[in-house]
Amino acid sequence: MKFFPLVWSGLWRKPARTVFTLLSLSLGFLLFGLLQGVDSAFDAAVARQRLDRLLTDPRFDVPLPLSYGPRIEKVPHVTNLTWTVFLFGYVREPQNGFLVINTDPGRFFKVRHEYETSPQELAALQKTRTGLIVLKKSAERFGWKVGDKVTLKNGVPRKDGSSDWTFDVVGLLDIPSNPTQVGFALANYEYFNEARAQNTDTVGRYVIRIDDPRRSVEVSRAIDAVFANSSAPTRTQTENERAQSQLAQIGDVNLFTRAVIAAVFFAILFLTGNTVLQSVRERGAELATLKTLGFSDAGVLVLVIGETLLLCVVAAAIGLAMSALLFPAVSARFGDLSAYVGKVPLSTRVLAQGLGAAAVLAVLSAALPAWRTMRMKIVDALVVR
Repeated sequence: MKFFPLVWSGLWRKPARTVFTLLSLSLGFLLFGLLQGVDSAFDAAVARQRLDRLLTDPRFDVPLPLSYGPRIEKVPHVTNLTWTVFLFGYVREPQNGFLVINTDPGRFFKVRHEYETSPQELAALQKTRTGLIVLKKSAERFGWKVGDKVTLKNGVPRKDGSSDWTFDVVGLLDIPSNPTQVGFALANYEYFNEARAQNTDTVGRYVIRIDDPRRSVEVSRAIDAVFANSSAPTRTQTENERAQSQLAQIGDVNLFTRAVIAAVFFAILFLTGNTVLQSVRERGAELATLKTLGFSDAGVLVLVIGETLLLCVVAAAIGLAMSALLFPAVSARFGDLSAYVGKVPLSTRVLAQGLGAAAVLAVLSAALPAWRTMRMKIVDALVVR
């Protein structure tokens, strides 16, 4: 503790310089937190996807026949499958975009175990032709409850000429493993298929469970081989591969974020090193006086590094706190990628990395000034110029 008053007074010897340096470093760590947070969120999103679950999509944007289902089930190592058709529209106002997934409810929950609903609600959906099970947070957003009628506007055209789809809310579902999942609801494929004006008896995707994740590539190739010469060939990937390809559409996120972080780190290293070097040069006589009073070379070294460490850690704390406040709003702007990433908080791992980077920055910035201070001769430093 005897060093702290000296460290504190050394930092505030020139308040304006300290404040501007602190602000510059805080902005640097704000950017570090946001970029590293994006990188970490994308990695976590990909890691959540399963290797034992395959997604079979159209290879050439041609809807897949419903008749493909029984043929896929015959492929070795396939244990369960379901099919989905996405119905996009809006609720009440155009800005309230919403997604309804039309599927076979019984099959859906066997393939996607992470989605949870009660047996009673699942049975109600299966018995109610126009039934709808809604994600809890979506129900809270729109104020829906069981028994309500919901109209999705501007969906795909119906045989009756309308594009509005009316459903009856019969239950709620939750996803404990991914609370940031974007809003959606489940409906009966049969109701949708009978009422739509075109593409009857087709699906947009098959979701498949296999018994051994190590055979995912083998099974994917086997499925695609079955339909290779058909009018609607398929492309089958694991969920993990699909997530990676989705994220790759905006480029190599890791490369981009790390390149920018490296540039930011170099800039603040140069800024901090120059500031510390200038401060030590100005206080040469003061540091020599401390040596005269009995401070060892190691003691003076601790003072120089202590000043730099305090400055960097405080700046990092401010910048990372700001990034933690802003990151949920930033992550919610990932567009289509929010289906994987969602609106998520900044991870504690990123905060720890930021503080660690601040410590490394402090040591690197203070290395040259501290070395010069240790080698400084008292007589030379006290010479009046």
